[in-house]
Amino acid sequence: MNIFKNAAKKAKNFIDTIKKATKKTKQQFVKSFKRNYMSTKTPNSLKAGSLIAFEYNAIDQDSKYDKKPFIVSLGQSKTNKKHIIGLNINWIKSEKQRVLLASLIVEMLTKKNGKLEYDDVKPLIKKFENSPILRQYAIRRMSQKVIKMPTDVYLRAATMIGPDFSS
Repeated sequence: MNIFKNAAKKAKNFIDTIKKATKKTKQQFVKSFKRNYMSTKTPNSLKAGSLIAFEYNAIDQDSKYDKKPFIVSLGQSKTNKKHIIGLNINWIKSEKQRVLLASLIVEMLTKKNGKLEYDDVKPLIKKFENSPILRQYAIRRMSQKVIKMPTDVYLRAATMIGPDFSS
């Protein structure tokens, strides 16, 4: 079975299961995520393949931006080492698509022994063409506290709304 079919199947099964969760359960997960995965921003927490949430203070306050991004990091920008590139899950409106993206990322990380690069996700960006999910973030404008989650909670985290993870 190819990587996309496997990821789609896992995402569908997960969505079917998660729909049964109540709002109270979701709030408990958010508190648990903050308690268990909050850490100080380090190069390791920003490495490619990391699923992280943080507060962001954009340079251009007039442009539309996400104050509390929830991203899959693609690592440092090749053109500017003071920035990281990431897929911002908050820009995807559909919960099913967010979980599908998280499932695909987990499959890719598993297949590539925990390494992820822009070229790996380039085909995914086309799938989410109407959503501006590929973003660049100035590291110095990110909050010092980040929530970095392990791969085993990526699907659950994708069902949460980014602001729930604010520091």
